Amino acid sequence: MSTVRVTLAAIVLAACGVSIAQAHHSAAMFDFTRSGELEGVVKDIRVINPHMSLTLVVTDSKGTRTVSFEGHSVNNFYRAGWRPDSVKVGDKIKVRFAPRKDGSEGGFVNAFTTAQGKEIGFRPPGAPAPASGTKAGTN
Repeated sequence: MSTVRVTLAAIVLAACGVSIAQAHHSAAMFDFTRSGELEGVVKDIRVINPHMSLTLVVTDSKGTRTVSFEGHSVNNFYRAGWRPDSVKVGDKIKVRFAPRKDGSEGGFVNAFTTAQGKEIGFRPPGAPAPASGTKAGTN
């Protein structure tokens, strides 16, 4: 009987672990029907799988603060035109993003404009494909 209990406990724990991992990589916390923009100085950027993370130091009418973002995978960034030297710590960039549903700052990066003025953009999840003749990867 104890073997059955241990096996059932292991199955329940494994199932819980899978749902937690899936929730972490979900984009459900972002509102892709809205868009925001912030300009700031890159404090940290990590373009790694499964998704990128970006921290900006933003100074505006609300004061100076750090704002965190998530974004696409390395492959999506690369297809959109990003290269490892596109954005570096210390660069001043503009970010277009889908805001967080809970109202906290930050969001999911849909596009950014580099310090050199190049826009690198992505279609938000669920958005229609660009019309023919439109550059792939941009909005």
